[in-house]
Amino acid sequence: MSERIQSLINDLASGDMSALGELYDILSGRVFNYALTITKNREMAEDATQDVFLQINAQAARLARISGQTAYIMVMTRHHAYNLLERASRAEPLPDEAPELTVAPPRYDRLLFEEAFARLPASQRETVWLHLICGFTHKEVAKMHDAPLVTVKWRYGRAIKRLREYFIQSGYQPAKKEENSYGSP
Repeated sequence: MSERIQSLINDLASGDMSALGELYDILSGRVFNYALTITKNREMAEDATQDVFLQINAQAARLARISGQTAYIMVMTRHHAYNLLERASRAEPLPDEAPELTVAPPRYDRLLFEEAFARLPASQRETVWLHLICGFTHKEVAKMHDAPLVTVKWRYGRAIKRLREYFIQSGYQPAKKEENSYGSP
């Protein structure tokens, strides 16, 4: 996958704009979800995603010369997301006149996970997201956060322990897999 990303960034640096579209198709989900993990706001995550891909387009030549482009893009995402949060904290609050949206209720276990995940400190939430969802190694996460490897491993372990404790306290029992007629899963 990283070879394909490298190739697309090289193509983009050479002026092939179709490479940006394909790069977006490959990475936009990761970028958006990471930004959403940080901001906890769908609109901010969408804005951060757009900003990241605008920056990728503007800096394609520079990005083509570095190694670990995916990790670098995730660092860009982190910076954009935190910048949006900072700007929002300085903005005046909007009146509560927005129309109410009707959305189908999510499943119970998803709500429980989102609540548990939201209770984690930001550094632990980001570490879990980057490692479990995005698939980065602890060493890569440490490099992205400019933190010692032992710190990243501690954050990850502590986050998993907190999540487990939260689920136990809530009495959550995951649905059991149905067994087939032979008694095996």
